[in-house]
Amino acid sequence: MKWKWLAAFLIGLFVVAIGIYLILDPEVNELNEAARARLGGSYIKLSDGMTHYKLQGPPDAKVVVLVHGATIPIWTWDQQVRALTKAGFRVLSYDNFGRGYSDRPAVTYDQALHLRQLRELADKLGLNKPFDLIGISLGGGTAVNFTARYPDRADKLILISPLINNYKVPSYFGIPVFGEFLARLAGIRVISNRFASLIGNHPESEKYTRLFVEQTTYKGFQQSILSMLRNDAVGDYRAAYQIVGGQKRNVLLIWGTDDTGVTKPMIGDIQSAIPRLTFKPVEGVGHGIVFQKPKTVNKLIINFLLN
Repeated sequence: MKWKWLAAFLIGLFVVAIGIYLILDPEVNELNEAARARLGGSYIKLSDGMTHYKLQGPPDAKVVVLVHGATIPIWTWDQQVRALTKAGFRVLSYDNFGRGYSDRPAVTYDQALHLRQLRELADKLGLNKPFDLIGISLGGGTAVNFTARYPDRADKLILISPLINNYKVPSYFGIPVFGEFLARLAGIRVISNRFASLIGNHPESEKYTRLFVEQTTYKGFQQSILSMLRNDAVGDYRAAYQIVGGQKRNVLLIWGTDDTGVTKPMIGDIQSAIPRLTFKPVEGVGHGIVFQKPKTVNKLIINFLLN
């Protein structure tokens, strides 16, 4: 009899857990043609799905491609886009798959996906001449991978608090089923807290908070996050750094000295792999450097690209 009660209790607990999982689902919107018509913007079909992008600045100017990180989509770069176009550059920014208004395809979110998206986007937009490449955080890893794999397509390389290896990911998100339930229960709160720490007291924080929350409501967002955390997207990029270190290339590394995600030892690993790079630490700022010190970052970027 006790076993029957225990079995009934466990079944009931399972049903309650499923109910909680379904009730707490924030992904109530479909990212489809109708949604994109309402949202506006430019979209292009790649092999893994639709990519949302912006191409701004003088049509015949040197192209600079911006690759955002794991948490914040295309508008990560708003301050940099304004400064770069004003300086005379043509600027391409885009949403990684799983973020912003790009598709959330049912694929593995790994280094290969991000590299493929960048290459195909450049191909489809006809970027045949070498372009300057800027990547932040996970986007820095993608930029390094692209430069290592396609050295003739990239010119100057700028890395802002980029991933290289040993980025700490909570192990419980990697547990099948439990990871999904935990992500549904607390994942949005965790990633929202991370977003808040990155954006700081930005004067447009209300607008960006609304945009950040909006992207989490489109189906596939949670699974894209879990897949990213479970695969090598936040893993080891050291082989690509070593390749770039052997190239004759101008590389700028920008890093906030208070960054606790991309740590000082990681920066040391990057400097060892690319010994000729120019290193510009920015005091008193962490991983949200492009939001918290945009004028400093813009000055470093533009001076490097123009000289």
